[in-house]
Amino acid sequence: MTSTESAKESKGRILVVDDTSTNLRLLMHMLTEHGYIVHPANSGRTALRFLQSTLPDLIMLDIIMPDMNGYQVCERLKADARTRDIPVIFISSADQEINKMKAFASGGIDYIVRPLQLEEVLARVKTHLSLRNLQKHLEEVVQERTTELIQANARLQKENIERKQAEERIRYMGYYDGLTGLPNRMLLQDRIKQAIAGSRRDQTRGAILLLDLDHFKNINDSLGHQVGDRLLQMVAMRLQSCVREGDTVARLGGDEFVLCLPALGSRSDAAVVAQKALEMLNQVFIIDGQKLHVNASLGISLYPDDGADVETLMRTTDTAMYAAKEKGRNNYQFFTSDLNSAAQQRLTTESRLRQALACDEFTLYYQPQVDMATGSIFSAEALLRWQQPGKDTVSCGGFVPIAEETGLIQPIGEWVLRQACRQLKEWHDAGFPALHMAINLSPRQFRHPQFLTMMMDIIKENGLPATALDLEITENLLLQRSEDVLGILHQLSGMGIQLSVDDFGTGYSNLSYLQYFPVHAIKIDQSFVRDIGREQNATALVTAIIAMAHSLHMKVLAEGVETAQQVSFLLSQGCREAQGFYYSRPLPSDIFIQKLSEQSGCFEKRNFLSAQSSAGLDALQ
Repeated sequence: MTSTESAKESKGRILVVDDTSTNLRLLMHMLTEHGYIVHPANSGRTALRFLQSTLPDLIMLDIIMPDMNGYQVCERLKADARTRDIPVIFISSADQEINKMKAFASGGIDYIVRPLQLEEVLARVKTHLSLRNLQKHLEEVVQERTTELIQANARLQKENIERKQAEERIRYMGYYDGLTGLPNRMLLQDRIKQAIAGSRRDQTRGAILLLDLDHFKNINDSLGHQVGDRLLQMVAMRLQSCVREGDTVARLGGDEFVLCLPALGSRSDAAVVAQKALEMLNQVFIIDGQKLHVNASLGISLYPDDGADVETLMRTTDTAMYAAKEKGRNNYQFFTSDLNSAAQQRLTTESRLRQALACDEFTLYYQPQVDMATGSIFSAEALLRWQQPGKDTVSCGGFVPIAEETGLIQPIGEWVLRQACRQLKEWHDAGFPALHMAINLSPRQFRHPQFLTMMMDIIKENGLPATALDLEITENLLLQRSEDVLGILHQLSGMGIQLSVDDFGTGYSNLSYLQYFPVHAIKIDQSFVRDIGREQNATALVTAIIAMAHSLHMKVLAEGVETAQQVSFLLSQGCREAQGFYYSRPLPSDIFIQKLSEQSGCFEKRNFLSAQSSAGLDALQ
């Protein structure tokens, strides 16, 4: 058996210190026989050297030794952190006087008097080793529990930190916008309440500014929401640079921002901030090397003039903002009582529109589109009218903008498409199969996910050739140049439907955009046609539009033609198609069919002359 195996199986390791060899051998024999490993030392100094490398479980120490007595050795042991916990049993002869108080004071735990009795020695050794082992176990348990407590405390501290962080995140999410870091609607309301209280106390004015980015949806649709989000973050930073410390810039959601300006000196102070905000936003934004231009419409309400509570101030500010949009956007408007009346009228109109749709109060008028060279009608533009019981007929310009804002344009627009196609089928069956129908499309209709399916269903239901339809779209829709828009336009064109750009020249676009889209014709806006011969710039612009359209192999139709002079000029420039009061006002369907009947022989003649005219235009080009 090796010494290591013996140590593992022994009852303990004991250091015996005695300067008398006989005593040493006796103790070694007694202890070894009973399973202990014994290390002898014949002096105190020898014992101390041994303890530098080996630590026993128990020390049996003679008191009377020549170089260093047992008390001194024990004091040295208890002064060393490595050995202070080793139990020490003093040994003395019966004829030696033992100072018990000194023995215990120096660190001893027990003593044995010679002559040694085997049973006593073993009993005391066993007792103190058991106590030592129990002490070690207790120390280990205490250490283990202490470690567990430390770890539990660390976990608790971590959980507390995480809980506080979670509470902070929840509080932040509850009061701040996640995208821009600005206060959200909830925190804004609290800030406005504080501003009202301060203004009431100090007898000062406060202002609320509501800012809405113009046509922001076009950026999301054409460039993606990631670019749109980055733009919103940049807008937030610019708006913060426009206000004072103590003012609040908040984001309500989407592209709406609010500026809360407490303690203003006068109404003009709010106007200064509004103008500064518009100028900051008019500066170009650069995202991923792409230049973006943003405008905004801004409404202003004042405390206490326009409201004494948060809800009223927000409502009046919203009304003022919509007034800014109606005045052409990229401007600010203060709230007035007149605007409030207009807002109430808008709500009433929305309610009446819903009722009109349910009660079949809408009707269509049809304005002839004419070949100016022959005078023949080749198409009709369907124009929506609202015939309220007991009232005059209302043209679409009076209610379509509200229908656009409220989303009612979807069901109303579908009604127009179905009614116009049904009417065109009746006219085809009545003997006018070459007649076309032009129908205006709202961008909101165009973006509807079921638009293409609906369009195909309407054509199939009425048994119409798709080539008989001309859908008129806006320039702003083309400006998006998104893959979705382009895909839908190509599908419509692939079906045979003609596509025209309505009111061309008013959308800050140019003809170069048209080469990317399957557009067949453009309609020159009546504001340019009206000034032909009167305004040199308008005349030159109409000339340029016609020439560039022909270079792209597109047809051109002039809107708002009212004089023979305009007809002569347009024909001289190669524009053959027109509509306007010179030829006819929009007509009810029964009057329109009468006009068609009067010109029933004009279609074949137009076809012949149209071919000749086209050949002439090709020669001019």
